[in-house]
Amino acid sequence: MTNESNAFYNLILPILNLVNGYTGTLLLIVSSLGAIQCIFLGVRFAKAESAEELEQAKKNIRDFIIGFLLIFVLIVAMRAGMPGLCKWMTENTKVSYY
Repeated sequence: MTNESNAFYNLILPILNLVNGYTGTLLLIVSSLGAIQCIFLGVRFAKAESAEELEQAKKNIRDFIIGFLLIFVLIVAMRAGMPGLCKWMTENTKVSYY
């Protein structure tokens, strides 16, 4: 192992450990905050009195759902893509990361 690949390994190892160790916790936190925000938006939708408030509440719920799904998909994709990325790094640097 060259000094350059050893330095790269020392740099990337804490990042890999962080991603592997906290992905489940991150999904739990995102899901919990998403549920709380969904309840809050549902209450605002139910309390809307005018047509303008109702349309704004619908828009907020739609935007929330799109954002929540995007965050969730990105976290899952990051977790699913990590083995492939580690394999690619191992093949190109001759160092085992995973």
